[in-house]
Amino acid sequence: MSAVLTTPIAARSLLLRKLFAEHAVLLSVVAVHFFVALALCWAFPDKYRQNLQLPGYLGSLAMGLVFALCGYTIYVMVIKRPAQLVRYLRQHLAAYLTVERLLFAMPVLAIIPLFAASFTVVKAAVPMFQPFAWDARLAAADAWLHFGRQPWEWLQPVFGSPLMTAIVNYNYHLWFFIMFATIYWLAFHMERRALRMQFMLSFVLSWIVLGNIVALFFSSVGPCFYGNVVAGADPFAAQMALLREADQTIPVLALQVQDMLWTDYTTNSGHNALSIAAMPSMHVGTAVLLALLGWRLNRAAGIALTVFATLVMIGSVHLAWHYALDGYVGGLGAWLIWHISGRIVQGSAP
Repeated sequence: MSAVLTTPIAARSLLLRKLFAEHAVLLSVVAVHFFVALALCWAFPDKYRQNLQLPGYLGSLAMGLVFALCGYTIYVMVIKRPAQLVRYLRQHLAAYLTVERLLFAMPVLAIIPLFAASFTVVKAAVPMFQPFAWDARLAAADAWLHFGRQPWEWLQPVFGSPLMTAIVNYNYHLWFFIMFATIYWLAFHMERRALRMQFMLSFVLSWIVLGNIVALFFSSVGPCFYGNVVAGADPFAAQMALLREADQTIPVLALQVQDMLWTDYTTNSGHNALSIAAMPSMHVGTAVLLALLGWRLNRAAGIALTVFATLVMIGSVHLAWHYALDGYVGGLGAWLIWHISGRIVQGSAP
């Protein structure tokens, strides 16, 4: 029997079974969520004529890996400066990307496009089941929490200039690259497996629990669209005017994305994979998860990612994407899910 297990095919089969068992909870959660998305596509074919948009997500996954390789190549060229670049890359990548490491990464790499596709489908269903109805209450709660003023008014003296707005806007969109770079790195990271699984499970659960379920109960569009869904005075009209004024000096990408989202929502064109849901802020929630991961890695990473999360929180309010309460709920929810996921990972460890 031992001789059989030492053959390459038997050894890899055993490795695959172990990897499946290690990723069982994560794979099960994503599978259930994916089938919910399929059910929605089947029940509302007109709404989801773009279906799960899997080709786009698969392409993004491939491009992410290409960017990772390009980034590593630039790092080697600038820091290592080997005499023979191609030979150095070939040797070090071959040593790192072993068969075992590639198989280890496959479950995470396989679920990311599926989960991204299913999340956007479920998120798009929020206004179908719960029309946007919470914006007035969330705006009033924000004013009450912040001493009678909207949070953007407190931020305006510091972040209101075109330059500061551009910096905040750049940091807010940097979130995409940092988030996906972390996922790609953790997919191949075999050294701290429990921490890796805690982050991946926290990531998936936070987007499901906060980004789908909580968003359904507190369906809202956010300050940038407030005037489109709430009758009467718009407490964010002046904020949007200031952002558009700043856009004349230095482009504010958030405004273009907001216009695209509202056009897509009102026409049901399905041209993009995004949809509208303000409460809670998943930008803030995910940034908090990144900070929690950073503190587990080392002090420098913890400080850097905490600063990043703070700027994301500021950007979510200053750029009119979210009420401050959206960020508070997203951050606190992510923190709770992080600790719950840690207990799940400990309980499922062999």
